[in-house]
Amino acid sequence: MQQPGYGYPQPPKPGPKTGLIVAGAIGLVVILGVGIAIGLSLSSGSSPSKAEPAPVTPPPSTTTSAVAPPGKYSMSAISNACDLLDPKPLAKWSSTPIPPTHRENQPSGGYGGGLTCSLRYTSTSATDGVATNEAGIGVQVDFTSAGEPPAYDKWNTGPSKGWTAGTTAGLGTRNYWRAGAVTEPGPGASYIVGVQDSNVSVEVQVAVHRAPGEAPLKMDDLSSIAQSQTRAVLDRLKKA
Repeated sequence: MQQPGYGYPQPPKPGPKTGLIVAGAIGLVVILGVGIAIGLSLSSGSSPSKAEPAPVTPPPSTTTSAVAPPGKYSMSAISNACDLLDPKPLAKWSSTPIPPTHRENQPSGGYGGGLTCSLRYTSTSATDGVATNEAGIGVQVDFTSAGEPPAYDKWNTGPSKGWTAGTTAGLGTRNYWRAGAVTEPGPGASYIVGVQDSNVSVEVQVAVHRAPGEAPLKMDDLSSIAQSQTRAVLDRLKKA
């Protein structure tokens, strides 16, 4: 959901004809109606200028000698969380960037550390030359902390009403996907992939909103992007 103070415009409250999609630890919200089409906010994300600490999960209550569980993934090679994502596939829907938001929380005192990034793009609808289309992608990464369960356990809450869900063979140790879509007042869809493997939990979310009168969205398109981006994130986090 929207986090106050992070510079995101406040979306209008959905009216009687407005569809609303809300899901995922990433907190990506698709609001279909007048005003902002997609509010993509990370639950612990902020603009790069924000300095206040907000880890993906709270550090465990341990002594200073505690260390996070070892594993095959690390954030040591990542200085900007947005480097984990490739936004080029979103250009088929919208290509004008909104300034990205990201956060990098380094491991410390038994806390495993984490990363978040939110990328959004806009375009003007060809149907009326006025309405705004949006496409967004976000990632949340959490490294398992000492004495704590993986963040995946908290994120994997199951689908909301009207959403579909399932798993993908061969992706990490455990995984899930969730998908939801609306058609009124314009086509909108969101697809989420979560995975836990070794010492890391990752969730990627893709959402697209189109103006009324534009072609319906194909969930397979969003699924393909989310699945491939999730695999790429895991590859980029693997220790050398």
